[in-house]
Amino acid sequence: MEAAGQDDAAPVLPDSETTEIISSSVEEGSVEVSRDGEEAEAVLDGGSDGIELTLGLPTPEYAEDAEVQDDGTAIYMDPEGIVDVGVQTLDDGSVRVLTVINDEIAPGRYDYQIDVEDGVVLELTPEGAVALKGADGSSQGMILPAWAEDAAGNPVETHYEMAGNTVTQIVDHNAPGVVYPVVADPKVYYAWWQLFKWSEWRWSSAYRSNQLSMQLSAWGRHDVIFAAGQFVSSGWNLLKQKHPSWIFTSSMRQQWECHVLGGIAEWGTFDLEINRPSLPNWRKRIGMRPLSATCNW
Repeated sequence: MEAAGQDDAAPVLPDSETTEIISSSVEEGSVEVSRDGEEAEAVLDGGSDGIELTLGLPTPEYAEDAEVQDDGTAIYMDPEGIVDVGVQTLDDGSVRVLTVINDEIAPGRYDYQIDVEDGVVLELTPEGAVALKGADGSSQGMILPAWAEDAAGNPVETHYEMAGNTVTQIVDHNAPGVVYPVVADPKVYYAWWQLFKWSEWRWSSAYRSNQLSMQLSAWGRHDVIFAAGQFVSSGWNLLKQKHPSWIFTSSMRQQWECHVLGGIAEWGTFDLEINRPSLPNWRKRIGMRPLSATCNW
């Protein structure tokens, strides 16, 4: 079972399986998927820097109990072959639900009942995501904008609606030209550390410098596009929590701002070199140099 293609995050294998629960973990997060096909749900726990939520899954009424594929995907098969549902814990810590629509007679609405801890609220954003926010308005997680694709790789119209804590994905699959199966894959982030797929301190032979290198997750990329002003501070503060304070220089902060605000949102890596000289007026470089050189002075 393959995703519709939101990004290249890969599923991980479960840590353990019982007759009732399939358990997986990535860094500080853990995911427990119930075996029960008729009352399917996943419990997501982001650890000390995250929240806990229960995600009700849109399995058919008589779905079979979940079985784990070789790649780690837990799948609830529909005995009638109309709608199958898979759950993946991904290597960036997020969880992806794969709703596989096999036939034109399948429903066009799929409900996700989301139970969150006290103080966390769900908010449908203008760009079609579902933000998970704390009582103080702080970002605690996100369900990325709805995504669906048919078997030929063509996008299928889809969006979310909300009623209380039920998020419904509308998939307009019964349309001319749609090739089945259609895959719809909501992706859920539930911990602040999941803004980055990874970050590490390493040596760059190209620049002969130590550098902090990182790759944004799909959530991080979403925030760069739609909330760059917030992400400049939130992403930087998260990096400072995860790495020794002595490595952060004024130049590294400038490089970070340049990557985030300067339109250089590479989907590869951000590299912040510790010994690159300070350049407070880096903004003047935007539009005057190739994109690859703007933040490397």
